[in-house]
Amino acid sequence: MSKEIKNTNTDVSNTMEKNVSSYINLTEQSVEKTLDTIKENMIKSIDEYVKIQPRFLQSVSDFQLEVIQSSKDVINKTIAHQKGLIKEFVNVSQAQPNETYQQLFNKTNENVDNFVKAFTAGNQFNFDAIDTTRENVKLYNKALDAFTDYSTNTFNAWTAFARSFYRNK
Repeated sequence: MSKEIKNTNTDVSNTMEKNVSSYINLTEQSVEKTLDTIKENMIKSIDEYVKIQPRFLQSVSDFQLEVIQSSKDVINKTIAHQKGLIKEFVNVSQAQPNETYQQLFNKTNENVDNFVKAFTAGNQFNFDAIDTTRENVKLYNKALDAFTDYSTNTFNAWTAFARSFYRNK
């Protein structure tokens, strides 16, 4: 009877090991399939973004050109209106305030020069920020690769330890 119990225990133990092994294989396959699906969906999302990015950039560029043209139109209309007002003022006052106009002309030129300098500096700042961001993305990718290697090595070490621990039991 003792031999029968021992055989039964061995059979039950073998069956449990097969079931556990089968479950682990099934779980590994499910996890792997799930992760592959996640990866494919993420890459698909990025690919879709890449498809619309040129249109997005074109829309931004078109908007910028429209704003530039609108700004030019506002400037032209405003100056034309002011010219009309000044002509009327001069006709009414019958005076030629050349010194005032010369000062206005000089200040206008100075303001335009300052605006161009500020605009150029602002653009340079934006270009530098974009370049820095691009470099940061490269560094982020390198850090992510290092983290992935570290995580993989840590997990491999842990699984090796766990396997040796369970084999010794």
